[in-house]
Amino acid sequence: MAVIEIQNLKKNYGLHVGTRDVSFAVEQGEIFGFVGPNGAGKSTTIKVLLGFIFAQGGSASICGLDVVKNTKAIKAFTGYVPSDVRLYGGMRVRELLKRNAAFYDDVQAGEVERLCALFEIDTEKRFQELSTGNKKKVSILCALMPNPRVIILDEPTNGLDPVMQKVLFEELKRRTALGATVLLSSHNLAEVEEYCGRVAFIQEGSILAVTNLGEAVTHRKIITVTGGPGSAPEELTLLREEGEKKVYRTELSGKVLLAAIAAMAPEDFTVENESMEEYFWNLYGLGDV
Repeated sequence: MAVIEIQNLKKNYGLHVGTRDVSFAVEQGEIFGFVGPNGAGKSTTIKVLLGFIFAQGGSASICGLDVVKNTKAIKAFTGYVPSDVRLYGGMRVRELLKRNAAFYDDVQAGEVERLCALFEIDTEKRFQELSTGNKKKVSILCALMPNPRVIILDEPTNGLDPVMQKVLFEELKRRTALGATVLLSSHNLAEVEEYCGRVAFIQEGSILAVTNLGEAVTHRKIITVTGGPGSAPEELTLLREEGEKKVYRTELSGKVLLAAIAAMAPEDFTVENESMEEYFWNLYGLGDV
């Protein structure tokens, strides 16, 4: 069942294109990745979903509700973490949490306490006294405290140390197992590869691909060969040359792959699954960078 649905979304800022053709759907219970370079249209798409700005074409809905007509209802069950966290600097964290809780009908004090302990948040400090990472943790807590059905995250791990990054994703996995749905916009390809099942790739306002990582990445191999008199079979695509080394991509596997490598008679070789980073560079036409 699709929880977030976007069809042919278009948004311009004067002559600048925010999005020109964005379509994808996020299913219930998944952590769905949203990846692209700066200025590709990720934040614009998210702001349209949350009713912060309005599209000039196409449509978008969350849980079957139109993002324009029903934005108030959507915000009641949606948690959001912005990439740039700006809250009232002079307020203590406990005051911010209390103000945030007032926007929702049923925030449990015990859940707020659990999240404060989980993310190691000092509620007595003023927001302006916090480090970048601790500010981000407060924003995460504000998004999660009402136990939202939908969680939209824009670069949520910026500023977080590796321990807190893992804590966040373990919490998100716990929630999706219970039926919550997560849309994750991120530049961190490693975390997208580890935690997302499907990913929408965007460039210059248009979706390049919506990819199931388990199918698109892990079945392709990256072969690095050093030396050898033989030529590469046509099933191996040359990605780049690194001095004496040549790097290929292929969908061959098993004995057929070993036979192809043997025909090249290399001095040395390595074989590994294509990484998310390799997939990204090649999808965006940067495989030889």
